[in-house]
Amino acid sequence: MQTALDLLEEEFEVWVVTDACSSCSERNRDAAFDRLAGNGAELVTTEMVAFEWLRTAEHPVFREVLGLVK
Repeated sequence: MQTALDLLEEEFEVWVVTDACSSCSERNRDAAFDRLAGNGAELVTTEMVAFEWLRTAEHPVFREVLGLVK
């Protein structure tokens, strides 16, 4: 969280892959996500990132990635 907040302060665009993050407790994790979102970070999941990288279903590895996601 601290690194992401520092990057936001430096005016970087910050995307946090929420299902790749952990904390000591669910409550702490959720509070960090709320704080990050409130400061301008985009909260996404690995599935969202994977499909955004591919752009379209016509991408040569779309079906392979779809299989991984399912």
